[in-house]
Amino acid sequence: MGRDQIAIDRLLVDSAESTWPCGVARSPETPPARMIGMEDDLITLAQAARLLPRIDGKKVAISTIWRWCRNGLRGERLEYVRVGRKICTSPEALHRFFTKPTEADTHLPPDTRSLPPGMKRPLITSKQRQKALAEAEKVLRRAGI
Repeated sequence: MGRDQIAIDRLLVDSAESTWPCGVARSPETPPARMIGMEDDLITLAQAARLLPRIDGKKVAISTIWRWCRNGLRGERLEYVRVGRKICTSPEALHRFFTKPTEADTHLPPDTRSLPPGMKRPLITSKQRQKALAEAEKVLRRAGI
């Protein structure tokens, strides 16, 4: 497989015997994502919603969990399987789904705009702000910008 090509997990064949890519496209170097296995305890999306904590006093909607399965959240998709008419996931899949973005957050530099708890930003008066803007304009003029 060439460098420009991508692997398609599934192909859809229509009535005219044409094939169409179906599923998630992935680069040849990346292995397919882990899927829910037979050893995982399956739970329905409604049961998954009951497992999750309330956010701002509201429970997570089943439709939100389904959207995480289909569209993902911050580039990660919740693993799911269909069992007949039911859509199921697992507590392990939920754990993996929430820990990946959390791990990504640890690699970001700390937010320099936030202050430690208990500290307040000093208030800047309008006069101080105008003076700082004037100084910045002088620096830019000297630099020829």
